[in-house]
Amino acid sequence: MSLKFALLGLVSIRPASGYDLKRSIERSIYYIWNATSPQIYSTLRKLRDEGFITTEYLPQQGKPDKQIHTITATGREALYRFVSEPIRSSITRDEVLLRIFLGNFTDDRIMREELRAYVERIREDRAYLEGVEARITAHPGDHLEARKYQLLSLRVRVAQYRAMEEELAAFLTLEGKEVPDTTEAQ
Repeated sequence: MSLKFALLGLVSIRPASGYDLKRSIERSIYYIWNATSPQIYSTLRKLRDEGFITTEYLPQQGKPDKQIHTITATGREALYRFVSEPIRSSITRDEVLLRIFLGNFTDDRIMREELRAYVERIREDRAYLEGVEARITAHPGDHLEARKYQLLSLRVRVAQYRAMEEELAAFLTLEGKEVPDTTEAQ
């Protein structure tokens, strides 16, 4: 997957500026795909060059013109083809798992401390995402049907976090450094 399709998907929901897209990523898909502002602006230029988006320039007082990006029919077709492709296993580049894999190359105490801290961050992220789901389902508005796949992606990430919590907590407990399991209390 590339940032290209993440941005096309977001622009297909609502025309947006690069700044708006960065905020949308931070509020919606950051747990799936994240990007820096320079990556976003560079990708928007490529999308425009490929004819997947158009850009409207809105004058602003004392600032550069605001650029509002809108998906084109060609962009919608590319997005449709991407989403319609067979789902394959993703190639993972996961720095956390690499560090765990190489954990024996550091002091054991340091590795356990890092793992405990990581478990806490996972729990916080999971709790946040569970709260997002609760808010969406409590106040679905007119768009709950449109959000069913967005909610599914969120639930899959929550399940992944829960599984990571359980594995890491079990390891740390075996290593004599118990980490209380709060997944039952949620």
